[in-house]
Amino acid sequence: MSVEHRWSSRKEINLEVNLYYPPVGMINGKTRNVSLEGMFVELKGVHIPPQSRLEICFTADNRGKVTEHRLPAYVVHERQGGIGLMLQHVGYREFDALRYMLNAA
Repeated sequence: MSVEHRWSSRKEINLEVNLYYPPVGMINGKTRNVSLEGMFVELKGVHIPPQSRLEICFTADNRGKVTEHRLPAYVVHERQGGIGLMLQHVGYREFDALRYMLNAA
């Protein structure tokens, strides 16, 4: 059983994302919920074990400008058709995009 430490609440957001997981390559997924610290991503037919490190790739429309973002993440748990991710080392630009996305939802 894993323990998650959340400092902000998660919001229901459906966003297409790509996960770069080196043993497999690029994997398509869809977020179910997102917070400033992590997200749950729905996956179909792919197994990524807990404690795996990967990169989340997504585009965001931030005030009329579409930007690609890449966030390093850590798999906290795998269940319910997807994986729970904890974000790591989020830069200001990515933090701002996540905050904008959460406020717009």
